[in-house]
Amino acid sequence: MMSRRQKEIIRATLNLMAEKGLSAVTMKDIAGQFKISDAALYKHFRSKSEILAGVAGLFEEDAGRALEEAGNAESPLEAVRAFFLDRCDTFARFPALSAVLLNNELLSDPSFDLQVKGMMERHQKAILSYLRKGIDQGEIRPDIKEEHLFILLMGSLRLLVQKWKFSGYKNDLSAEGRELWKSLEAMIRPM
Repeated sequence: MMSRRQKEIIRATLNLMAEKGLSAVTMKDIAGQFKISDAALYKHFRSKSEILAGVAGLFEEDAGRALEEAGNAESPLEAVRAFFLDRCDTFARFPALSAVLLNNELLSDPSFDLQVKGMMERHQKAILSYLRKGIDQGEIRPDIKEEHLFILLMGSLRLLVQKWKFSGYKNDLSAEGRELWKSLEAMIRPM
């Protein structure tokens, strides 16, 4: 469990990354945000990699909350919709998350790769259960495997966020996510 101070450091690091870029941010920059020495920062995190792992951990914690809330939805399709739109809104609030979580350079780091892979597997397990229930209840097309539906939905989300990142975060990601969801839902509902 992360301390409040560690979460503050992670959020400040995300803001720095949004301003300067992922690779340009140093531990000295991060310490400067808090007007503390590098040594004081190292009491909370041993390295920038550890901070980045914390970013993924915070994202996972938030995703867990979103999945839990999605479980309160009126229907399985509504649960998937709620999670999808929550992820859009989260990236919109914290643009630098896309720089960290969708960074191919970081994904070559074995520990970060393992952390992101585990997170993705947990999300997939939860979303697949909603998709299966939706198929069983006749609310989602039965002629598409739920694993393929997951790829369609989450792959579309990833591409949308990636395009938004490449545009310099100029568009309204939340609004675009809602428009994309309408199209995806039209494709996955029974005909």
